[in-house]
Amino acid sequence: MLRQFAAWLTVLVAVAGISAAFGYHKYSELEAAKAAATAMPEPAEAVATGRAREGTWSPSTRAIGTVVAKRQLEIRNEIAGTIAEMGFTSGSIVEAGQLLVQFDVRQEREALSAAEADARLAKLTLERREGLRNSAAFSEQEFDKAREEYAAASARSKNLEVAIDKKRIAAPFRARIGITNLQPGAYLDIGTRIATLQGVDEDAYVDFSLPQDSALQLRSGSNVKILSAAFPGGSAEAKIVAEDDSVDRANRTVRFRAVAPGLGQTVRPGIFVDVVATTDKSHTVVLVPLNAVRRSPYGQHVFVLAQEEGKLRARQRVVETGPVIGSDIAIAKGIAAGELIATSGSFKLRDGALVQEETPAAPIPDQVTTN
Repeated sequence: MLRQFAAWLTVLVAVAGISAAFGYHKYSELEAAKAAATAMPEPAEAVATGRAREGTWSPSTRAIGTVVAKRQLEIRNEIAGTIAEMGFTSGSIVEAGQLLVQFDVRQEREALSAAEADARLAKLTLERREGLRNSAAFSEQEFDKAREEYAAASARSKNLEVAIDKKRIAAPFRARIGITNLQPGAYLDIGTRIATLQGVDEDAYVDFSLPQDSALQLRSGSNVKILSAAFPGGSAEAKIVAEDDSVDRANRTVRFRAVAPGLGQTVRPGIFVDVVATTDKSHTVVLVPLNAVRRSPYGQHVFVLAQEEGKLRARQRVVETGPVIGSDIAIAKGIAAGELIATSGSFKLRDGALVQEETPAAPIPDQVTTN
């Protein structure tokens, strides 16, 4: 029995010794790893940096505008008739006074010749009656009758001249004419659409509408910016020259018309453009690059960089953002102008992380004006 107990005790002592040796070995390894980690330098994240800067922002709103020619009209015939001659080709430029459509006027010209003959005869009769005024054969009644017959004959003649003139349709101004399928020989009823004229002018109108609240600050003479890839530079300035007399009852918007210098020679009427209109006074704001703002479930934040014990570290700062202005975003609260912040690559950072600048910090400008 004593020998069995001694055997078990020997086994327990051996197990305890092995366990102690193994524990000491693992402890030595952990201490060595800890010492190695302490000896290694702290990793630094490389990010681009920039300075929060002060700028001027003018609240604005966007609307879809339509380019409208300063002079435009739709050509329709006032008198029915058959086309005898076409004076234009589809899509061409026509000059003021150029013939567009000549209707057949042979019948009217014959009627005019007869009316002119009647007028000449009535004039001779009136002159003879006038010559008898001092003789016994003069009759006041016959004289009045001859005078009125001459007036009626002259009126019939002039009426036919007007009808003939109306059957010749000419361009009222220099313009580009639209596409038509009409040909000589076609009979047109009264009011048939012949073609559309779009004036070829240096300037053009831009019509747009704004909600009633946004339209409060706009008046005739206000400037707006026109944006479109259809003209050089992508943008142009325009000045409001007219506004509707009331708010549209259907959608509660106000319609405006602006004139854009030089736009008439660049774009065709009818295209859509973006209109940017300033709706309030300018405000001073703090601007940071758009890629400096990070988003998380608890809000938006920016990593502010500051020297701590001689090392540049990132500190997470919760911010309130405003409107996006080009490649920047306005900060309403949380950042002061001049603070160094992380921009490109800020997604790699955490609060307290060591930072290495990829590019030198940009100098702080006195003021940046952004519209």
